[in-house]
Amino acid sequence: MHTRGILRQNAALATMAAAIALLNGAGTSARAQKLVSFDAPNASTAPYAGTEAFAINIWGAITGDVQDPNGGVHGYVRSPAGTYVEFDVPGAAPSPGANCLYYAGGTCPQAINDLGVVAGFDADSDFNFHGFVRTAEGNITTFDAPGGVGSTFPSSVNVWGTITGYSYDGNGTAHGFVRKADGTITTFDDPDAGTGPGLGTYAGNVNDEGAIAGVFTDSTGINHGFVRGPQGKITNFDAPGATTSAIGTGNALINDLGTVAGSVFQGSDDVIAGFEGVAAGKMTAFETPQAGTGSFEGTNVNAMNIEGTTAGYVTDSNEENHTFVRYANGKSVIFDLPGQMAVPGSFFGSGAYGISDLGVVAGRWHDANTLLHGFVWVP
Repeated sequence: MHTRGILRQNAALATMAAAIALLNGAGTSARAQKLVSFDAPNASTAPYAGTEAFAINIWGAITGDVQDPNGGVHGYVRSPAGTYVEFDVPGAAPSPGANCLYYAGGTCPQAINDLGVVAGFDADSDFNFHGFVRTAEGNITTFDAPGGVGSTFPSSVNVWGTITGYSYDGNGTAHGFVRKADGTITTFDDPDAGTGPGLGTYAGNVNDEGAIAGVFTDSTGINHGFVRGPQGKITNFDAPGATTSAIGTGNALINDLGTVAGSVFQGSDDVIAGFEGVAAGKMTAFETPQAGTGSFEGTNVNAMNIEGTTAGYVTDSNEENHTFVRYANGKSVIFDLPGQMAVPGSFFGSGAYGISDLGVVAGRWHDANTLLHGFVWVP
């Protein structure tokens, strides 16, 4: 059997144990509760600070960042049993006052694969950003994409340790990159990408077959989606109903079956819809229940698993955010965390940022005091 197939089979056998561990590790009953909020150790209690969760693997290990009471930003891995390992990338200089969602500095994990390898970025004392990869044993390697000028931003890592992301050159143009497990880095550009400041190629997600999905900004400043095959062939697409404003296709994800998903801005008001389909074939736009129809309201897709289940957050007509999970059959689950911030016009609330191939979701939420917490949801 293919190595990846063995990993999937073993993980499937561990489904029940992993789900129970996720809940019991947080001190709750697996039979009584599916939704657990958590805070990494030494998390700040200041407004807009705290714990963020960005990714989850098939075993239920979660990675993200935590801001301490002094404003320092650190990476963490949370085990399925609810224990934590906190870490800092060598040379990282935590930046007081902001967290990783706003690219403010410190150690910022973005992805974790099924073997426990974490990829992300960090900022040094000169506010230059570098990529890093951390093994399950805790060994950390930093790297910079060729041609990048203090701006390497990994966004995804697959089961083979291949990392993708983007960097900016001296002109402020973005270029995609692929880093193999042996450290070899290849940069690439979508042939239709613009070459000016703020334009270029933004690689977002790599699957276990080596296919990459992302967006590129053309010479007129409009965003489009792309899929780069394992051999380097690039297929461009526009998500259904994509506006011709400067936003267009907002992001793109790809799973191991080649299904593409993401978010698209539609109409003159830039209402946000989710989409799912095949880059070179049929795509369908969708809205989840509670989606608003005003400017920047709607359905924001942040994650997708092998079954085509997507997760993210929906912004309602009051401009408040709620977590959603949408299955491939079109059915959706919408939920809030108890005590979640509910202030019309705030664009705050909760949202999913990672989903495992078992359908377990991880994300972040603001409470009524604007404090950030992580959460895990077991279906």
